[in-house]
Amino acid sequence: MKIIGFIFLLVFFGASASAQHCSNYHVVSAGETLYSISRKYGLTIAEIQTLNPGLVTTVKLGEHLCLPNSVKPIQSEVVETAPVSPIPTPVSTSEISTEAKVTQSPLKKEAYAIALLLPFSTYKMDSDSLDERSVKLRNVAVNMYRGAMMAQQELQDRNVNAKIYLFDVGNSVESGKRAVERCEEVSADVVVGPLFKDPIQEVAKWVATRNSHLVIPVKMSNKILLLTDNMSKAYPGNNSQWYYLAGFAQQEFPNSIIVGAYAKGKDDFSSEAARSGFLSQGGDSLKVFDISQNCVSLYNFIKESNRNVVVLDMTTDEKTGTGLTTALTGLNVNFVGGESNVSDGRVGEGKKNVSTRGILLDYYNLDNLKWIAAYRKEFQSEPDEFSAIMHDIVLYYGTGLQLFGSDVGKHLNEIDQTGLIALGFEFFKTGPESGYENAFVNVVQKMNGRWGLKNNLK
Repeated sequence: MKIIGFIFLLVFFGASASAQHCSNYHVVSAGETLYSISRKYGLTIAEIQTLNPGLVTTVKLGEHLCLPNSVKPIQSEVVETAPVSPIPTPVSTSEISTEAKVTQSPLKKEAYAIALLLPFSTYKMDSDSLDERSVKLRNVAVNMYRGAMMAQQELQDRNVNAKIYLFDVGNSVESGKRAVERCEEVSADVVVGPLFKDPIQEVAKWVATRNSHLVIPVKMSNKILLLTDNMSKAYPGNNSQWYYLAGFAQQEFPNSIIVGAYAKGKDDFSSEAARSGFLSQGGDSLKVFDISQNCVSLYNFIKESNRNVVVLDMTTDEKTGTGLTTALTGLNVNFVGGESNVSDGRVGEGKKNVSTRGILLDYYNLDNLKWIAAYRKEFQSEPDEFSAIMHDIVLYYGTGLQLFGSDVGKHLNEIDQTGLIALGFEFFKTGPESGYENAFVNVVQKMNGRWGLKNNLK
């Protein structure tokens, strides 16, 4: 019998479970997590936390957790499952059938291990509180953990026999070396994280010598992929985004003149990527304007044009971008903005027609709303992009392990994408001896004060 669950090797939050007047306890045994315990009793994590002040996300071996008096274990809600069979009939975006894919995977195992390397206790304490950066890191780790827990149940429902391990990994070489030891102990098939370059280098050395795969779950330069070809980056790079977005603009505005605006020296690579993407969709040479000093040339060009002009705003500097939109106010122009236009909040309603975003939790999508409602019920909090990206990574790569075993890294574009709520995956190899970047791009539009998905590539 195989246990599907989160196993914690480090306890970083204290939990007070010895509430007075409690007459119904659960004693934590080896391998149990707060999530698996909540499922065992048919409770939400929030309900258990309410009865155990100070309990956040982790539990200790032998710890007593107070439960509602009338609650008993649900026999059908166990964390052990019988030996599993392949996923019945998953939807595939590839022309190759599921059955054919499975036969291509010689490295299949009875059970798999997914290791999550997250920075839970990488913090500095003042006299009585965490500093601002530490609070952000801890929140990222907690929300990623929660997203992974949401994916865990979905994997179990798909009969994916994968055990998920959670390790605390900070921003140091030493932390990376300790993470390698833990990954070796559990024979991790997929490793998600760390979130920092120094420990990533240590983990990359380890996966390079094994048939394991390393996933980078946050935005990071493609240079990190030079460490080994046994790794992939789930977040699309800036160049990939602009390559796609320029081509998208060519298709979206067929009767308009499309030009680019950028700041020379800061946005050169984005400009080159946009030129290539524009040509890939049948456009002529893309005319670009350097607005690092002023917008006079671009302004005059638009004013003299007899057709609507679409401006690809490739500026990453907030001051330059704001100056651009201000300078062109009142002209017959549409804007296509980069990711900074979404994240910085510098774009008002109607100022930009569309923008790009690597990750989007779409509140206009019914499936997303169902997932969001389930998340709120489970954790009494709102999901963020880190919750969403870890959910999709664990679900996607976990499904890949079921289909292709430890060989999943060689079949990244052949995995069923059903159930993803924020990401799509379209990988390309960045070099003969380097890893894979995800080139899937979400194009979004501001509607009724919030961003919604405009394109649908899934």
